[in-house]
Amino acid sequence: MMKREDQMKSLAKKLVQRRSELLELLDGELSQLHNSDDAVAGDLADAAVELDYATVNSTLAEAESEELAAIQAALLRVKEGTYGRCVECSKNIPVDRLRNVPFADKCVPCQEAKESLENSIRLSNNSTGHNQRASRSTSYRR
Repeated sequence: MMKREDQMKSLAKKLVQRRSELLELLDGELSQLHNSDDAVAGDLADAAVELDYATVNSTLAEAESEELAAIQAALLRVKEGTYGRCVECSKNIPVDRLRNVPFADKCVPCQEAKESLENSIRLSNNSTGHNQRASRSTSYRR
């Protein structure tokens, strides 16, 4: 079995490879988005298809940009010697987790706690936002 240090080095190499792949993908998708802006639609159906295509490309580019940012942060942790340690509790992140999510910066318990908090905040904001919208809409009716 590989030592943890060797496994971290192997995972770091995978991060570098994935970063290169994402940079290529993003470059291609951004080029396609620019090209779709320049295209002249023949009819409404063509325009709708082009818009759908541009929306999908934009969504993919956004997701890939987020992954790229997470990879960049992970590579910084590699450089600092903290890769593979949870940024919240400082415990080692299990290698199996890093194999599945090589840019993970939290162990599973800390990640679950973060997501639980985010969900609570989102639910709280949604209910508050809904009440604010309801009160605004009633104030317009007066």
